[in-house]
Amino acid sequence: MADRTYGGFTTAIVREIPGSLAGDAAPPAEGEEREDAVQAVDLQKARDEWTTYVDTLRTLGLRVITIPADEECPGCAFVADTAVVVDGIAFITRPTNPDRRKELKAVKEVLEAQLGVGNVAELRDIEATLDGRDVLFTGREFFVRVTESNNNAPQSPTRRTTRKKEKPAPKNDAGARLLARVFPDFQVTSLYIQGDRPLQSYLSMAGPDIIAAGEGEDAQRVIEQIIEKAEYKYKVLCLPEDSAVDCVFVNGSLVHRTQEEIPKSTEVIEAKLTDLKKVIVPNSELAKVGATLSALTVFI
Repeated sequence: MADRTYGGFTTAIVREIPGSLAGDAAPPAEGEEREDAVQAVDLQKARDEWTTYVDTLRTLGLRVITIPADEECPGCAFVADTAVVVDGIAFITRPTNPDRRKELKAVKEVLEAQLGVGNVAELRDIEATLDGRDVLFTGREFFVRVTESNNNAPQSPTRRTTRKKEKPAPKNDAGARLLARVFPDFQVTSLYIQGDRPLQSYLSMAGPDIIAAGEGEDAQRVIEQIIEKAEYKYKVLCLPEDSAVDCVFVNGSLVHRTQEEIPKSTEVIEAKLTDLKKVIVPNSELAKVGATLSALTVFI
């Protein structure tokens, strides 16, 4: 199988935050019961944090391509759900939430312009779904979250779900199988995870061959699967706060949240990753809607 050093990028695709994000993320109305009630977002603060992050990417040597916001797509800033890009090949996903599929066209056009039409594949199987944040690429292999489709879709920053009883949907790993076809040189391993959290909310790449994982029970169950199924061996960095896995490794630097946001984990990162340069950015506002730093970017 192929492998390469993780974290070397030249380009970052980002998308501006629409004003509709704040309205769609409002708290539930009195008497309304939802599974994923999200907190109200301070739109200006969210945009300020986004700008800080994007400016940071530029300082790390990346060319940043910015796609304008689409007010009809409140979650459009979370571009990582729309595409997986490795070694000049892009795979346009098919988000589990049908409302988010309208976001794909703009991202596809940018990727075709950057990589060439022939290097951009699409998930066209109407029976299959795949969200980009359910995919973890280590530089050596892929891991993909697989669970009941539709009923347990990854959390969407814009999704409101009314509690109701539904029959369990069948397991759907068609998206993972199609990913393997697009990237035949890399092992693709399915991780069976219950619940509605995307894979990248449990773990992330904190450096070459270093996987960061929260110390919570759910995150530890995920990392146990990886240790058991992985084709390669990785160093596991366990972080006291699950939210501390909200980090990205870019061109030799680890970009992570502030000490105020992850106080205990900051100490662990400083003690354990002494050889890596650290860059600190805030993400307290967008985190209210489940958006990690990695959710904001498609790296090339």
